[in-house]
Order: sequence, then structure tokens, then C-alpha cells
Amino acid sequence: MKRWTSFTMMEEELIKNAVSGFVVTIGNFDGVHRGHQKILKRVKKISHEHGWLALVITFQEHTFKVLRTQVPPLIMSVDERCHFFKESGLDGTLLLEFTAELAQLTAEQFLDQLIALGMKALVVGHDFTFGAGGTGDTNLVLTYMKKRGLYGEVVPPVKFQGKTVSSSQIRALLIDGQVAAANGMLNRPFRLGEIVRSGQGRGKHLGFPTANLVFHPNRLLPKFGAYLVRVLIGGEAYHGLANVGCKPTFNGTSPVVEVFIYDFSRQIYGEYLEVEFLKFLRDERKFASPEELKAQLEQDLRQGEEMWENQSKKACF
Repeated sequence: MKRWTSFTMMEEELIKNAVSGFVVTIGNFDGVHRGHQKILKRVKKISHEHGWLALVITFQEHTFKVLRTQVPPLIMSVDERCHFFKESGLDGTLLLEFTAELAQLTAEQFLDQLIALGMKALVVGHDFTFGAGGTGDTNLVLTYMKKRGLYGEVVPPVKFQGKTVSSSQIRALLIDGQVAAANGMLNRPFRLGEIVRSGQGRGKHLGFPTANLVFHPNRLLPKFGAYLVRVLIGGEAYHGLANVGCKPTFNGTSPVVEVFIYDFSRQIYGEYLEVEFLKFLRDERKFASPEELKAQLEQDLRQGEEMWENQSKKACF
């Protein structure tokens, strides 16, 4: 899958390869949830029907960084989104920097640029807005494309368990520890991935060696507490427990994700590790002593083992 960071780079590539046209969708796509996935499927289907390229236009930073004073924590990193697009069978991604200058373009001016590049069809979500002042909406998309003899489509909202799927709803669920509901809206487990860093060895001293993952402040972390997780490393999957929080028992102040992997002893400092969050077990709290924390960790361990055992039994039927 091709990845461009400017209209110019994209234009040069398209001209070089004599591309007949492309179908595009535009958005932040944070989380690439069920609603986003439906849009991507439509883009891919239309591209196959007409022999056009299937392209996504998204942004290096969330558009709220320019449009609003507060930026939401991100469910996925830029690289994770682009990887998802590739895995979904899309042909390319235009990854733009959302600048004040770009935000000042009218909806028509933005679409004019895409048509000049060869856009033949545009697929957007039901709540899509764009252009200076957010004046461009789905009605404008349909009217604009029809006037130019091109195809425009608005994908209706997708619901999960009676609720409309959205990135903001998924963020709220994760912050509340409702990972099962969030995973349902994502259509997959919520995942965090990062390079394993060395810690202070407290977990190992307590008999629970952990892999420590530290994330950028703009990355969404679920509710502080303990979780049942699946751990992915080196192409292998393992059962595990994770604690998200600031380690209040040791007067910590910076959030960290500590991952304990069942039946695992290999040294993995410096390796990339991914954690899939499956179930919230308990809130983070400050224990009176390391011994009290250890007792709780032992209880978490037993609870996790029982859950994995029950899940294995269900999988047999």
C-alpha cells in the first residue's frame, strides 16, 4: 500500500503510473471501528467494480488539534491506522498534516483538488463534516459530486447493541473500563503496542515479573486497574494480566502499562509487544504494603487462570 504525505507526492505517483481514477474516503478514522470498516468496504467494492484505486485520506494529528482547544486521546496511532488500511485491502493512504491553512479551505476547494488528481467517487460517513467552519456536510458531498457527473455515497450509521458506533463512544467506554462493549464497537479487542522498557524490577521482586510499556500522553489508556489480556509478541500469542496506572503503592505519578505473561520467562527488553484488553478485573488502588499488593496479585492470577480455563472449555463445544 502506498503512503503519501502531500497532494504533490500523490499527484506525481498517480501520473507516473497513469492511474485512471480513484475512489476516496476522508476522515480521522480513530479506532477504525465498525462504522469505519463499513465505509472502507464500500470504497474497496466500488474500486473493484470500476478498476479504480481505493484510497483513504486521513491526518497525522487529530483535526481537533486545529479546530478545537482540546484534543481527544487517540485509540490508535497513525502507523496502526495505516496498517489497518493496508490489511483491509486499500491501495493507498494520503496522510496529511492538518494545518490552519488546510482548515481554511472551503469544502468545494478541497474537493476541487481531489478531482484534479482524478477522484471519480467519494464515500463518507453519515456524520462527515469538512471545509472552513465545518460548512461542508454530506448533502454538499452528494450535490457537488452529482453536478460533476461523479459518484457520491453516504454510509448510514452502524449500531452495536442498539447504540451508534463512534470513536467518542468507544473512548468513553474504555475510560469507564467497559472493554467488552468497546471491543464490540471496534469489532476486535482494543489493543496497545509499544517497545518493552526496563523498569525498577518491583514486579520481579514480588514474584510477578512484568513487561513495562510507556505511551505518549496523547494515547488513550483504558481505566486504571487490572485486566485480563492477550499478549502478542514475535508472532506468538500468550495469556496475560495487565495493570494500567501510576503504581500508587510506590507513589508513582506517570501512567504505565505493566504486563504479566503466564508461563513466560524469556528476556524481551527492546522488543515490540502488543496487548489486547479482554476484561476489566478491578480498579487500581494504593495498598498498605508491597506484601498486601502481592496478595492481591496472587488473587488476580488465580482469577485470570480460571477465566482462561473457562474460555478454553467453551471453545471445545
